[in-house]
Amino acid sequence: MTRIVSICKRFTIAVAILQIFKKYEKIKKNIGMDVTLLKLTVVGMGFVGLVTAIGFASKGNQVFALDSDKKKIVALRKNEVNTIEPKLEETLLASEANIRFTAETRDAIYGADLIFICTETSEKDNDPCDMTTFYQTLKDICRFIQNDVTVVIRSTVPVGTCQEVKDYMMTLTNKKYKIDVVSNPEFLAQGTAMKDMLNPARIVIGVSSRDAYNKLKELYSNFNAPLLFVSQESAELIKYASNGYLAVKLSYINELADLCDAIGADIQEVSVGIGLDPRIGNKYMSSGIGYGGPSLPLDTKVLSILAKNNDIDLTILDAAVSANERRPHAMIEKMKKELGSISGMRFAVLGLSYKGNTIDIRRSPAFKVIEELIKEDCRIIAYDSVATTPFRKKMKSDQRIAYANTLDEALKTCDAAIFLNDCEEFKKLTNDEIIEYMKKPIVFDGKGVLNPYQLKDVKYYAIGKKSQ
Repeated sequence: MTRIVSICKRFTIAVAILQIFKKYEKIKKNIGMDVTLLKLTVVGMGFVGLVTAIGFASKGNQVFALDSDKKKIVALRKNEVNTIEPKLEETLLASEANIRFTAETRDAIYGADLIFICTETSEKDNDPCDMTTFYQTLKDICRFIQNDVTVVIRSTVPVGTCQEVKDYMMTLTNKKYKIDVVSNPEFLAQGTAMKDMLNPARIVIGVSSRDAYNKLKELYSNFNAPLLFVSQESAELIKYASNGYLAVKLSYINELADLCDAIGADIQEVSVGIGLDPRIGNKYMSSGIGYGGPSLPLDTKVLSILAKNNDIDLTILDAAVSANERRPHAMIEKMKKELGSISGMRFAVLGLSYKGNTIDIRRSPAFKVIEELIKEDCRIIAYDSVATTPFRKKMKSDQRIAYANTLDEALKTCDAAIFLNDCEEFKKLTNDEIIEYMKKPIVFDGKGVLNPYQLKDVKYYAIGKKSQ
């Protein structure tokens, strides 16, 4: 009897599967074209990989999300995201039926049609783009490739990498399969990453074959954004050139702020006036402590090295990088100008991550600012709503540095405060709160986070802005 029931169940399942395929064939016939169900694999569940995997899953694709970190995979299977990013966890919850997290390379790679490489590169031994982990990932993948496949590089990699990757993978697989390599650079900003993924300003795709072109065009068919197909080298360069241009724009407005200080103009008013020109725009027009983070500092280095290796001098880019490196010192000089000697003073350094509301401390201006203050024999009370722990681990231990648990604790124990990122908590500070917390309400705004016109009882200073 049990065997009869088992046979009936199998028959029922077989009939159901047959009906699905009949419906599938009918759809193909009705629309007059072949419909291909692609297996999509995203490798590397760092910031870029996680956003990419969740983004494609939310668009209805079936996604395998691969990472060798088993603890991370276990957490992601429970919809636990260890990244502070708006809409990320919410989008994952809504798309969990379309995404499978795995630490097993065989499961993720076997039979895959599109493999997105999102392995993070890093700076190592003066190499701004160390590719060791990247190529080790490719080596692991090649062990399980059993069919023709298109490899899509989302990681930010040097120009020429696509061709190198193709040669490398074809060698490792003994040229048994056709391997297309595509450059599809990401333009994801922390704080707006899901929006950038699902509603991008543009989608850049570098291809060298018709098959890869068709696959990527189909994949992005339900994205409402300009689809730009270019050569692989152009796509790789577009990523670096974009970040290089943003670095130049930021450094230019920061140096204009210095000029405003010298002649009595207001950089905020000047920025608005410049930005109203549609040829220029109002993005990346806020002056301050300078840029940091995982992208702009390293990408500008890679771009400059690429140029020098080809006997080209990107003098404007190099000048922008040099200008950015001077920003922390410029802020310290501003403080000394307004306060006189700052030796022995206690400063609240507020905002330790390179960008507000993130735990990312990579190349944060806070490191240099604190180092400069210590050189002036100052004492530091540092605070960040989310990034204190990683910052403290990386910052050299010094008896002149203490860490506050709350914003009011930092403000109550300092002689003056300096704001270094645009954390939402800082934006909400009012005139009354500052004068209540601080013995002498003196603030230096290195990120344009406060509105000086609302701080009538506070001594407010920022480079290029008129003091209130």
